[in-house]
Amino acid sequence: MMREAVSLMGGYGITEDCPGFLGHKWMDAQLEATYEGPEAVQRRQLSITMADDLFLAQFRDWIREMRRIANDRPGTGACALATAMQMWLWTLQHLFKAPDANGEKLYQGARQGVTFPLADALCWLLASRSQILDVLELESKGGADPAMAEALPGLVSFYTDLCHVQAARAAGEVGRVCAGLVHGYNRHPAWDTEGCTTCYQSDDLEAMESLIPGIASVARGYADVIESDGSHPDKAGPCVRFDGLDQFARLRVRLDGCLTGSGLAHDRAGEALTKVMIPEALDYPA
Repeated sequence: MMREAVSLMGGYGITEDCPGFLGHKWMDAQLEATYEGPEAVQRRQLSITMADDLFLAQFRDWIREMRRIANDRPGTGACALATAMQMWLWTLQHLFKAPDANGEKLYQGARQGVTFPLADALCWLLASRSQILDVLELESKGGADPAMAEALPGLVSFYTDLCHVQAARAAGEVGRVCAGLVHGYNRHPAWDTEGCTTCYQSDDLEAMESLIPGIASVARGYADVIESDGSHPDKAGPCVRFDGLDQFARLRVRLDGCLTGSGLAHDRAGEALTKVMIPEALDYPA
């Protein structure tokens, strides 16, 4: 986001005279990724901690918390976030026990192509959760500040839309990461002996026609069929099977549905930004 902010200002964005001191903030953002420990080290720590039973129990409580908020405040995007959190948890538990195509364990310390993306996905989730909780805190206690009381309804509405937008983006990232981990380490079927174990043979289909009329035409339309001369559909390989992944597939469909309304929230937030008035602060920063 800092890079986008700087680019909006062009070359002016990296000078000391740029409003908002974007150049300084841009550099600070890069430094913060290192001085508290390189990001790779932090991912390594997360990949160990997030597998702990105590954290997972707390994470389940957070899912229930988001469900409750979604019931009362659906406009926050908590529904999409809760479903994404559930998908992340399912994926983690799946990776604990699932091997790759070569029989090797997936979730292990040395396999950072698995653990690091899952740690990144967790960060998307927790950041969005914190944002939603902050907005609820603002709504609950902001009225006590005289300087904020008058503008509070508009602020809450604007930040609620931002929550919805960010929750949708976080859910999309989590869905992408989880799908890549769940499916990406399986062998893609090919037109060989192993890959064709679930294919129909055309001769068998013709023999079954007397018992189930029309099965041959249906199978050719919806399944992999090898003809008597060895020919087959023109594609990379037989259709991928999803044995044991029914729940994950249902979560994916549900997650897509939970994004309902996020585009409208994005448009409302964008329109609100065009109406923001920032008072001049001559002493900022000193």
